Amino acid sequence: MKKFLIILILNLFLISSSANAGPIGRGELKLKPTAVDAFIKYIQMKDKPGLFLVPIDGSSAYMWKCPKNVQCVSGGYTRELEICERYFNKDCKVFAKRRTVKWSNGINKGKKESKFHSKMSASEIKSKLAELGFLRASAVTTTTSKKKKSNKGNISKELKELNELYKSGVLTKEEFEKAKKKLLN
Repeated sequence: MKKFLIILILNLFLISSSANAGPIGRGELKLKPTAVDAFIKYIQMKDKPGLFLVPIDGSSAYMWKCPKNVQCVSGGYTRELEICERYFNKDCKVFAKRRTVKWSNGINKGKKESKFHSKMSASEIKSKLAELGFLRASAVTTTTSKKKKSNKGNISKELKELNELYKSGVLTKEEFEKAKKKLLN
């Protein structure tokens, strides 16, 4: 009888703690290049974005937008979370609602400073994600060191750093080619 009561109490505790976890992501999250690219598309879309969900490891992304000519009601994350979790076979959480990052990682407050605009460039979006703590620190330091060294004129080192940024997924092919062309001219 005691075992049964202990199991029952543990199950109730586990169920209540997972129910309180909520749909909005919490904790440290470093987005992988695939998720970053998807987030850029999500932010820059012409229609109003609805939700941006990520598996809790930041490896991929699932985005949802309100269909045209339909009155969508905010909230109701359950269906989209189920679709994301079924597709990726991982736990998913809400990363952003509309164009505001909601994931709470200790740096991001989910308020005005977390808002993105559709006219932002890919590099501006990546920079803001880095400020909010969602990109690897090495990618941020490499980017800033590249800017500092570019004034010294050591082109071969700068090209190597650009190549590293491209290979690590911080820069898109377009950004890489544009920066390389700028260095060589």
